[in-house]
Amino acid sequence: MIELILIFFYVGLFTIGGGMVAIPLIQQQVVERGLITFEEFIAMLAIAESTPGPIGINIATYVGYSQYSILGAVLATTAFILPSFLIVSVLAGLLKKYRYSLLVIYWFYYLKAVIIGLIGYAAVNILMHAVVIDGLPNLSLDYKAIVLIIVLAILYRFFYKKPWILIIIGAILGMITYSLPI
Repeated sequence: MIELILIFFYVGLFTIGGGMVAIPLIQQQVVERGLITFEEFIAMLAIAESTPGPIGINIATYVGYSQYSILGAVLATTAFILPSFLIVSVLAGLLKKYRYSLLVIYWFYYLKAVIIGLIGYAAVNILMHAVVIDGLPNLSLDYKAIVLIIVLAILYRFFYKKPWILIIIGAILGMITYSLPI
């Protein structure tokens, strides 16, 4: 249980930019340590993405629960949140005082670039898992998943202000598509 607390404290400490940035770090920490499989991680990620609340906290809660039930969920979630709470509490006054400093301004530019890279890494990793059936060199694609991604990307244009509709449509299309013997 101590390992779980330390993992999510570490993730919370080095996650700057929101829950989407935490995804690759959580994956690295929990999958590579063998706490959960990659398939379980992807399933948890799908659930965390479709439930209310910050995705990083949701994943921490799910991983904690899968390991140590309710106590694990509470401890993992607390460990994930605690570093941000402490850092914001300590730095809020300094950032307010020095927000026009060139050092602070450039630091935030740097952070934006890093955050974009981490979100891109997570997106590509999840996309590869969604559409690639076999790994290299026997690359085999899941064409049903590719068609669903394209259809949902098109529908996003119409429902971008109501993502819950897109989630429901995606769930229904996914159930229909994968229940058909095509």
